[in-house]
Amino acid sequence: MTRNPQERRTPEQIRASNRRLGLVLLAIAAVFFTAVIINQGWFS
Repeated sequence: MTRNPQERRTPEQIRASNRRLGLVLLAIAAVFFTAVIINQGWFS
């Protein structure tokens, strides 16, 4: 699976994908910590 070197991503596309990845990871972390907090209050 080699990339065509003529189809390089622009810096704007790289920044957009980095922002998207960051938001996905932030959402996963938020859901995880929310679940931990709810379980601490619910089962204690």
